[in-house]
Amino acid sequence: MEKSLSTKDAEKAQKFKEAAKAITEGVTGVQLKVCAEIGQGDEYVTITEVEPMDKADKVSITHNKGEVVLLDFWATWCPPCQGPMAHNQKMLEEKANTWGDKVRIIGLSID
Repeated sequence: MEKSLSTKDAEKAQKFKEAAKAITEGVTGVQLKVCAEIGQGDEYVTITEVEPMDKADKVSITHNKGEVVLLDFWATWCPPCQGPMAHNQKMLEEKANTWGDKVRIIGLSID
């Protein structure tokens, strides 16, 4: 059995997994997977343990109400990633006065 729930139901999913573990312990042939996944319209979940390129200390990526955050996942080995990265930087520079601190573009390397 497999079920994916909204992040709004993450606590319920965890409680279910704990209860199911006690019930299925020692039972063979049973596969049970319940998880909470981020989907459209879900609350933002803080991303923790991010390693910045310019610092030794890990950081968290948070979202503040009224702010737009674009997470751009890329890889250094990915030629198609080069253009969008340059575009994002250009947008940040051109729109700095308009956007102020209301828009953040964060590049996350998956290397």
